[in-house]
Amino acid sequence: MDWRDDVVLLATAWLAELANGRTWAARIAATRDRFLLAKTEWGEGRMVPLYDPKDTAAWYVFQANAYAADRLNWVPEEAVRMVPTFTRIGEELPKLLEIPGAEARAARLMNADRSQPDGGLFELLVALAYRRAGWDTRFVTERPGIAKTPDLFVSKGRRRWAVECKRMDRSSYQSREKARGEMLANAVHALALANGRSIAMTVVIDAELADLPDDYLVRRAASYFEHPRNAVWADEAGMGVIEEIDWSLARRVLAVDDVYFGSSRMIELLLGGYDHDFSHTMAGQWRPAPERPFWASALYQASVVSWRNVSIPAIRKKARHFRSVVAGATKQLPKDRPGVVHVGVESWSGGDVDGARHIFNKLEMLDFDPVDTRLRWVYGEYIAPEVTTRSDESWAIEETSASYRVGRHGTAEPLPNHMLLTPEHSIKHGVHWDPVSQRPLKRF
Repeated sequence: MDWRDDVVLLATAWLAELANGRTWAARIAATRDRFLLAKTEWGEGRMVPLYDPKDTAAWYVFQANAYAADRLNWVPEEAVRMVPTFTRIGEELPKLLEIPGAEARAARLMNADRSQPDGGLFELLVALAYRRAGWDTRFVTERPGIAKTPDLFVSKGRRRWAVECKRMDRSSYQSREKARGEMLANAVHALALANGRSIAMTVVIDAELADLPDDYLVRRAASYFEHPRNAVWADEAGMGVIEEIDWSLARRVLAVDDVYFGSSRMIELLLGGYDHDFSHTMAGQWRPAPERPFWASALYQASVVSWRNVSIPAIRKKARHFRSVVAGATKQLPKDRPGVVHVGVESWSGGDVDGARHIFNKLEMLDFDPVDTRLRWVYGEYIAPEVTTRSDESWAIEETSASYRVGRHGTAEPLPNHMLLTPEHSIKHGVHWDPVSQRPLKRF
């Protein structure tokens, strides 16, 4: 609880300095006050929103500071999405400051774009990746109402490229699918609570979640409660199994330690393991730890629903959404030089499903029409954050960078074998190669 991360603090100090000085103190105070009020309500069992989405930038800075120096106000499932980015910015801040336009872009995400800072942070990460690879890199000044411009111009020797960055937002097909999965699971959690049962449901779905009836999962849970022989099922939409939770491991740990409620660590204790290829939701009755209401000191009842979607139509729709994002980005590219688009994706699908998606994304790009631009390559930057199960980690990520050739040409890709959140030269051990993209997939 008294550990400090000075690298993250350096990044938050830099971004806070770029915020509007007349309003920043009030913004960060309002963020803190709202969180402390929500924290009190969480301690009383009311899970209210933790921050104002109109100032997500202030929330990011507040949570990164909490992670780095104020663990009593740290929310792991929130911090894990931003701390890897703040770590990269803090460790390479001198290099970032060498990039013309970087400070102006950072100032914009802290002020004008405060409700959606992810796009600006993603652009900073991409700019750093080119700078590390030896490219002369600069942000392009926008010309609204006059001309469309890319985010970056990069050059090395006689090579010149235009770079456009797009961070998929939470309204994407994948995000909607995740929300739908949680809605289906919530009905199971409510039924388990009403019946005083603690169960684990594991489901493999072979259909679009939007096409499933609202009671698809809860109907199976109700059938199981009526008779244990209904624990396993298979139908045209998928298959699943329901088991009673074995409490021995969780209670042994909770007797001596607090565990963040709903984290992968707690799910691991309830299930005996944590499968990263599934999405997990959890609910239960628990006692918050004193002064740390997001951590449980005791757990009385719990239900866990673990699901993954292997539906080919669903994967195709994600690929079509990927294609539409690239199409929008292509409009920003000029005609006087080759272009590359980086698409940032926060992924929850698991390695096997993401591998299938890589194939469809690659096929989508092979016949993609760049219209009158010179788009040559697209990078899919897949990042899966995790509130880690390890005792010696506070966050973890799995990151894959996949390259997609646009059409048929012989132009070499500008940024091969790159990573965004960890410098490439530091990847020495434990690299796993994605069999489809042939790019490194690394757990940090």
